[in-house]
Amino acid sequence: MQTVLKEKVNVDAVFRSFKDEGPSTRSGWEHKRIEPRYVKRKKGEVLKVQEVRRSYGQRKGKRLQVHFVIHCQDDRYFHLVYDADKIIWILLYEFDDQILFDEKEVNVEIQWDGLSGSKN
Repeated sequence: MQTVLKEKVNVDAVFRSFKDEGPSTRSGWEHKRIEPRYVKRKKGEVLKVQEVRRSYGQRKGKRLQVHFVIHCQDDRYFHLVYDADKIIWILLYEFDDQILFDEKEVNVEIQWDGLSGSKN
């Protein structure tokens, strides 16, 4: 089961310009340019990223979106997107099980209206 969030979030991430094999680099991430570490939600919840299960880039015309399936504390799984053109992070979905998006790419169109979460 998945829960649609479409929530604008703040993310602490490491951005790399070159291959880094230093002691602070997580194993398996030496070649990646962006690595999310923490996701901060508007209501104050902070999600610590335990593992990035999958990441892939997706072009939308000239724009680049980078998608992440992240595993956080308490066995929570999320689909997180970085939109390089708009310079924003969106928490799209929360999943009950990580298997849902491990093996396929998802085509997502972000139409951001500046609001976050539900309109209740």
